[in-house]
Amino acid sequence: MKSRFTVSLTRPALLQNTRLQNTPFQGIPAMELRARHHNYLAQPFSMELIDYDDQIRTIALAFFIVGLVAITSSLSFEAWLLNPAIIKKNALLELAQSVFLILAALLQAWRAFNTQESNLIREIHRGLALFIFALFLCEVNEEFISSSVLWNLLETTIQLITLLAIFGFAMHMSRVIKLVTGNLTQILLSPTILLSIIACVFYVCSFPFDRELFAMNKNLAKWFEETLELNACLLFFCAGLAGNIKSAVVKNINGAVPSPGCHEQSSQ
Repeated sequence: MKSRFTVSLTRPALLQNTRLQNTPFQGIPAMELRARHHNYLAQPFSMELIDYDDQIRTIALAFFIVGLVAITSSLSFEAWLLNPAIIKKNALLELAQSVFLILAALLQAWRAFNTQESNLIREIHRGLALFIFALFLCEVNEEFISSSVLWNLLETTIQLITLLAIFGFAMHMSRVIKLVTGNLTQILLSPTILLSIIACVFYVCSFPFDRELFAMNKNLAKWFEETLELNACLLFFCAGLAGNIKSAVVKNINGAVPSPGCHEQSSQ
């Protein structure tokens, strides 16, 4: 009884140290107390949501999207009340959309050339980069930059090259459609793809306001259109920051087996 009491008194002292080193209890094996997410203590909320359960990931991502949209819409509405001119062409909201789109395209392109990922994940990042860059070209108004014939020719050339690149990418991915469909569930449920899909939904929702299909004030309809598009561009940007595409790829597109580091990272 006395020995049990002594051990119970000394146990709290053991728990205060993460490892037992240079202690009188040399016979007891070293202990190491670590939280499950001890590597992420400096990041209370990681956009990649690594090591979280699926339910927690879904809830956290939903709260993040709702909060982001609410804050952006509130700031946009307050700015519109202060200065109604921000909803016009080449004004503040359209400029912010273009900035977020080009940053999102650059982020996806940078991740596409990250050699630590599997080939399938890099191809998906390339596709997202091309798609977002095409949206950027649609948003940019040539009259804002220059109305010269040279600029119009340059813009047309860039659009044609982008269109050909998208067509070539689609043809390339059609060869590995089985690999994509085999990982489709994991890919669609990853934060990067979810954010991108929701961003596309916001773009679709802005279309009726652009065509003035609702019987409402034109300025208010324009504000809805620009704000929905701004939220979409911001979600594309956040998708680039997340960069977490899940897949359990056993073989790369070229048929080679990926390295263990790549497989570990893609299966997280």
